[in-house]
Amino acid sequence: MSTKTITHEGVEYIAKDHVDEIVRQRISKYTEKLTEAETKLQQYQTQIDDAQSRLGLVDQLSKQVETLQGDLVKSQSLYERHSTISRYGISDTDSRDAVEWAYERATATMQKDKPSLSQWLDGIQQNPDTAPSIIKNLFVKSETPSPQIPSPQVPSPQIQNPSPQVQTPQVQTPSPKTNAGVQQVQSTPSDLLSRAGDPEFYSKNREAIKEAFYRQSGKASSPFKF
Repeated sequence: MSTKTITHEGVEYIAKDHVDEIVRQRISKYTEKLTEAETKLQQYQTQIDDAQSRLGLVDQLSKQVETLQGDLVKSQSLYERHSTISRYGISDTDSRDAVEWAYERATATMQKDKPSLSQWLDGIQQNPDTAPSIIKNLFVKSETPSPQIPSPQVPSPQIQNPSPQVQTPQVQTPSPKTNAGVQQVQSTPSDLLSRAGDPEFYSKNREAIKEAFYRQSGKASSPFKF
């Protein structure tokens, strides 16, 4: 593109219309470069975001790896403890847990020279009296009493001395004769005579009614029955 110039008083000037064209061209070039730069910036931002997400995934995976490593260490330690305890003939879960608890409690205050579980159990096995009470029965063997064979029992002969039986003579005392079926009633003659109309009462108290009748009437008793 040729540049249009004008010379005035020995000084060369660019024509105004041509200057405007030059400015437009330069602005267009800057705009293209800016657009290209923005496109690249967006691409870089996308790459950065992708990298950050991958870094986040890496961090998450790293934490998982650390957790798994910690679990593995715990599992190995637990396996070693259980293997150590089983060497002393302790295999059931409750007893094994009791040994672990007693060991942790006994060595909790030992900052230095803390014995291992095996050393601690060796000391208890050599001197069972030093064992904590919760696990002492695992190391102190109770003495089983020897079976006692009962001696045969011979029954002693029983001698029975028969005592003489003396028969005491029974003395029979004659009982006084009473009128069977006669009801002894402590009543006045008027009461007896007033109840004489009752056949049952009369049959049981006939003699008393007769005496009451004669006593009240002032007559002598009659030999005739009535």
